[in-house]
Amino acid sequence: MERKGSDTGTERLFIAVKLPNSPGESLAYECRALSAKLNFAKWTHSEDYHITLQFLGDTPKRSIPAVLEALKKASSACSPFQLQLDNWGTFGLPDAPKVLWAGVSGEIDKLRELQRLVISVTRPLGFIPEAREFKPHITLARKYRDEQPFSLGRLAVLRARESASQKEAGTPDWTVDGFVVYATRMHAIPMYEMIEKLTFF
Repeated sequence: MERKGSDTGTERLFIAVKLPNSPGESLAYECRALSAKLNFAKWTHSEDYHITLQFLGDTPKRSIPAVLEALKKASSACSPFQLQLDNWGTFGLPDAPKVLWAGVSGEIDKLRELQRLVISVTRPLGFIPEAREFKPHITLARKYRDEQPFSLGRLAVLRARESASQKEAGTPDWTVDGFVVYATRMHAIPMYEMIEKLTFF
């Protein structure tokens, strides 16, 4: 939920785990190949791959230092953990999804604990978390608009063909050693600018 300010200078912020280069490149390679076969209105730029922890919305610039200071408390209570890319899925109508996403596996309990910590330190500043359940994912594409209905079965076949053509199979784990605060830059490519990185102690 957005937190409105009275001043005119705001930043549209959210807090996320940034995907590092190795898994990001793997996703980007696959998405480039699939984009020729699956008609989505927009595919996410590889530098924008992330797992959202909390959306803050339009935040007064004068409030950002307090946000960053609060988030340092969350980062100081965490230790590094491992994640791995997992199955893909969709949000929205099965035949015409709004979002195509990649899931993650590994130390999900630690990821969920990080998300709870982030919410706990931003809530006193007036940021109210979304009511829906936290479902960690990486958005790959938005707004399916093909004449042929979308199908997870067809997606699985296309991905299997693509993985068979790659020289190396599998995606390595990566270590999550912190999280970032992003500002959204509408119509820019990539669209998200890192405001701050909070590293675990």
